[in-house]
Amino acid sequence: MIPWDVLASRSLIDRQPWMSLWEEDVRLPNGSVIEGYLRMTARDYAIVFATLPDGSVPLVTQYKHGVGVVCRDLPAGYLSTPDECPLAAAQRELREETGLAGGEWRSLGHLAIDTNRGPTRAHVYLATGVDMGGDQELDSTESLSVSYHTPEEVRDMVQLGEIDLLASVAGITLALDALRALRVRNES
Repeated sequence: MIPWDVLASRSLIDRQPWMSLWEEDVRLPNGSVIEGYLRMTARDYAIVFATLPDGSVPLVTQYKHGVGVVCRDLPAGYLSTPDECPLAAAQRELREETGLAGGEWRSLGHLAIDTNRGPTRAHVYLATGVDMGGDQELDSTESLSVSYHTPEEVRDMVQLGEIDLLASVAGITLALDALRALRVRNES
């Protein structure tokens, strides 16, 4: 595959560290030209599927202004800087949003959020055996509640469309597969 040629690029919005938006005029390999193709960058973020020693999974419920509704979601948050370790961000966000800490952590990879528009990624983590490490530490822009569910209930919420945020659905699916593989390995 041959990349597109960028003929011109114009900045439209630069609100770093949150978002940059620009338009490009591009020539495709077949010679077609697209004028005003919109691209954007936003901060990467970390998302966590955690389990407590009893197997329960914390979910957060909060208003998401981008979609204009209250959503149930995995604990997640932006990397503080582009150089922040995604694992450190995941551990910080879990503690801040739920008060949970500790456990065993493993990366389940990273997901490109919108490959047509930009390089933003969600870094997905599975944390097993977490426990209360303190109180929530929400910042002034956050208002959320935490609830606990069995992995089966979480899977059902996805299947019923009660959890429909793309990164959460993908993170839940990856985590449930990883938990199943761990269970099979431990039973062998």
